[in-house]
Amino acid sequence: MDNQLDPTSLKAIEQIMAAAHAQDRSMLFEHEVYAILSVLGLNTPVHILIRDEKEIDASLLARFSSEKIVMKVVARELAHKQKVGGVQTVYKDLEFVKYSYGRMQAAFADRKLEVAGILFVECITYSKDLGNENLLGFRESEAFGPVISFSKGGSDAEHFAQHYSPPNLILAPISRRWAQALLESTHIQKKYISQGKTGYITKIVDAGVKFSSLAVSFSNYFSAETEFVITEFEINPYIFTPGDTYIAIDGFARFEKRQTPPANLTIVPMATMVPFFEPAGIAVVGVSTVDSKKTGNIIMGNLVNLDRKDVYGVNIKGGSVDILGKQLPVYKSLRDIEGQVDLVIISVPAADTLAVVKECVPKGVQAVIIIPGGFSEVDKNSALESEIFAIAKAAGFRVMGPNCLGVIYAGSDKVKGVNTFFTTQEKFAVKLEKDSNVAILSQSGALGIVEIENLKNAIVPKVIVSYGNQLDVDPCDLVNFFQNDPKVDVIGCYIEGFKQYAGRKFFNIAAQSKKPIVIYKAGRTEAGRKATESHTASIAGEYPVAKAAMKQAGLIVAETMIDHSDFIKTFALLNGFQVNGNRVAIIANAGYEKTYAADNLGDLQVAALDAETTRALEKILPPMAVADPLLDLTPMADDETFAKCMEIMLQSESVDALFVSIVPHSARIHTTDAEIDQNKDNIAARIVKIVHKYKKPVAISVNVVSDVDAIYNKLGKTLDSGGVPTFLTAKRAMLCLNAFIRYWLLRKSDMYGEWLK
Repeated sequence: MDNQLDPTSLKAIEQIMAAAHAQDRSMLFEHEVYAILSVLGLNTPVHILIRDEKEIDASLLARFSSEKIVMKVVARELAHKQKVGGVQTVYKDLEFVKYSYGRMQAAFADRKLEVAGILFVECITYSKDLGNENLLGFRESEAFGPVISFSKGGSDAEHFAQHYSPPNLILAPISRRWAQALLESTHIQKKYISQGKTGYITKIVDAGVKFSSLAVSFSNYFSAETEFVITEFEINPYIFTPGDTYIAIDGFARFEKRQTPPANLTIVPMATMVPFFEPAGIAVVGVSTVDSKKTGNIIMGNLVNLDRKDVYGVNIKGGSVDILGKQLPVYKSLRDIEGQVDLVIISVPAADTLAVVKECVPKGVQAVIIIPGGFSEVDKNSALESEIFAIAKAAGFRVMGPNCLGVIYAGSDKVKGVNTFFTTQEKFAVKLEKDSNVAILSQSGALGIVEIENLKNAIVPKVIVSYGNQLDVDPCDLVNFFQNDPKVDVIGCYIEGFKQYAGRKFFNIAAQSKKPIVIYKAGRTEAGRKATESHTASIAGEYPVAKAAMKQAGLIVAETMIDHSDFIKTFALLNGFQVNGNRVAIIANAGYEKTYAADNLGDLQVAALDAETTRALEKILPPMAVADPLLDLTPMADDETFAKCMEIMLQSESVDALFVSIVPHSARIHTTDAEIDQNKDNIAARIVKIVHKYKKPVAISVNVVSDVDAIYNKLGKTLDSGGVPTFLTAKRAMLCLNAFIRYWLLRKSDMYGEWLK
């Protein structure tokens, strides 16, 4: 894929911006935007810039084939001309055009605007039906680089995007296949196909690829060859004429002088992350000899509790400390520790961290976790963060935090675990499992704790990371490390924001992952970001861009935090299950749950049972039940009937997945805690065995699960802990089953457009 413009085009476009820059402008005039489009080989209306009424004569008007002419005032920093009367459509009569020109000049003479002239543009008559007016543009995102936007165009584009259908976004560079996918992800394409206008699709794809080349060539993320960076470029509307020509009507662009070298998108080697999780020697700086509740003491206790013998307490006063009944020495500084120290955990106040970081250099420390807050997250001490980062980079060690909890890591048979979370075992005890397959990577430590607590009956993670302010270590580093860990199958990410360039780095790494990455991106309101000039900026803020990038990378994007937890559970418990299609059967012992499930199919389809499956069901069903893919067993079904029906459905070649709903109040099934204890072959135990026997995706809903009603606690716990994803409602179960099946089916296909939806 050729992502850059050819040298001749680059030079021509650069000259256009250089001329504008020489006039101390950062916004291009519309005729300059047209000129760039012409260099790209894209269609523009006939247009002429008029600076003096004397230029208006019959020969000039003859150059316009339309009966009318559109007159647009050209003025510095005037983006929305229509709103201030800067656009008029007039009949092509010489005297009337001159008169209109004079009036427009006079109207703007008193507005203290530097008017460069009036642009005469051919008036193109076109339909304003949905799909005939498009918005096509791009902008330079601080975190992700150039982002292409495509949506309904026209004067109501922003209103439509906010209230009806958000813009469709994709990160550049894009190939024709990805440009096609961008269009496929919209509803507009369906209209073109239904009307037999497939040629429209080709023309939009052509324009999209050329916009991508322009964006990449003048981006701080990809090119050092150009003097300028295009920060915004938008055509709205881009229209189809009655003759099916795709032509730009209104254009807007902003640019800036390149101030910095191109973004460094190099990924730091994975080996630099190892000391956070498998360190030889850990020093905890900030241990108190008198207060056992201090952060440093709790962390040191958690480490000693993991049977580590290489943990060292540090306090400038020295002395000794009682940790879990053991008297351990407290060193006055890192240099006093004789043993190797790979990892330093800093729990002193923010103002005292710099001195500790400086001590790490001669000690040969490889990783530092800064626990306290009070840095850039509260709009102070950003200079302190910068100084710490400079020291760490020069010395070659990595820094996690500040304002974080750090790491909980299960370790392995050969390596002891790590726990730097300053929560006591009484309040948050994680029973680390060396064979667990989940990594939880959260910018918020508290969220990681809550999420693990909520999932405790279903999964125990191999690792939890709270990485805080991203001074150095960020989600890109962590995903890169754990997607290459053979014992991690599912990665869950909670991200509040990306620093400059970090979003693109995360995208580049996450797009390579062969493992499911479930992500929740917070910070959706964009309240602090100004985007006032173009539709592209105002409808493509940082959250929509991040969401689109993550979908483009093939991640599972959670819309809510509940979705995030439930998706992680589903993907972890069903890891390795076979996904061959999206045909689902439903078994319930209450009609409303069957209907509720059918109303929330998502991309799933109700299976059409083959004759053999139907006959097998008919042999065992009670008289009141009908063999059907939406199977209502009624409250008369017992444990054995449930189990046999599940086996028949999962054996069937016409069924790819199964949803089972249990209303536990039925007298004929063993669902209470006492019944589960007394009947080892209870319904939950049977389900666990069957699900793992057939390895087809299965989700369960139980109306009361775990702590909601004490009498049914063990039913939900047995299912979850047995590796069967269990939920409170049919809707949640179907949502998660759909997400799991959709993900793996898309992984097997080349349906790029579906990724973007």
